[in-house]
Amino acid sequence: MKRTFRVSLAVLLTMTILSFSLPAQTKVGKGVSITWYGHSAFKIVTTKGKVILIDPWLDNPKAPSSARNIDRVDLILVTHGHFDHIGNTAELAQKFDATAVCNGDIAAYLTSKGVKKTAVLDYSGTYEVDNLKVIMVHADHGSSIDNNGQKLAGGNAAGFIIQCENGVTLYHAGDTGVFGDMKLIAELYKPDIVMIPIGGVYTMGPKEAAKACELLNPRLIIPMHYGTFPALTGSPVDLKSFLPAQLKGKVADILPGDTVN
Repeated sequence: MKRTFRVSLAVLLTMTILSFSLPAQTKVGKGVSITWYGHSAFKIVTTKGKVILIDPWLDNPKAPSSARNIDRVDLILVTHGHFDHIGNTAELAQKFDATAVCNGDIAAYLTSKGVKKTAVLDYSGTYEVDNLKVIMVHADHGSSIDNNGQKLAGGNAAGFIIQCENGVTLYHAGDTGVFGDMKLIAELYKPDIVMIPIGGVYTMGPKEAAKACELLNPRLIIPMHYGTFPALTGSPVDLKSFLPAQLKGKVADILPGDTVN
């Protein structure tokens, strides 16, 4: 069953009210909605109704059937070149005439696959459209592209800051370990919501992710990149066990297909 969590604006501004309602429809307008499709795949609907997909691997083992019901995409953000992050980008970008925001190597690959609109960024670079800003930030991870068995250069792995039209700011960390400049990301962009990997092995695990959350000090924490494969053993429960008291209540323990409003 699809579940929708409503996080009131008071949560994002003061963290004093948190209300859940099940079920409910995704809201567009004054708020921002975030739907998790498993692994690192998300759909963001912004204040003005822009639809953003991040790392849209919609065939992942945890993806709900609703992942294939997407009927609009404006931007697709790709953090790095690995198959579980590029995912269905080429197919979706062509279907919806969406702009893929990524590094130069990934843009070249997507262009070769028929994608017509790309926006190339590097660290600290900004793509802006209709008062929506997407900023590429550092990530500690590898990046390569599997092109029918041939390994292609994948450029630098990245995370993304999304500054919505109403000022709500999201940070998708991509695949990464914890790094000290997350504190700088916090100072520069003050993310309200962070989507952070916790699975371990290929990214940070719960202990390291907890330290990242301390550095970032967000108002809402959405764990990702866990449970997709047996090796990714980190869990939201483990994450909470390492968090300081003031952050434990900020973890959104959601399931693939759930929406946070």
